[in-house]
Amino acid sequence: MAETPPVQTHIRKITVGTPVKKVTGAQAQTIGDLTDVSTAGIVNNAILQYKEDTGQFIVTDEPDGLTFDAGEF
Repeated sequence: MAETPPVQTHIRKITVGTPVKKVTGAQAQTIGDLTDVSTAGIVNNAILQYKEDTGQFIVTDEPDGLTFDAGEF
């Protein structure tokens, strides 16, 4: 039985440049990578709430203008 020859890859061009560490607008890895989310002040049991004046979701443990009427949370 004949042996299968190894697969060979031929490289025609290599471009040297500055490596990219993080691209803005690329796929988000964490929620904090999103441009309209601020995770500053994150604490346990906090929520994200949208603030129209800043155009961002912010971390809060005291939501503004929300009413929960469904028992205990």
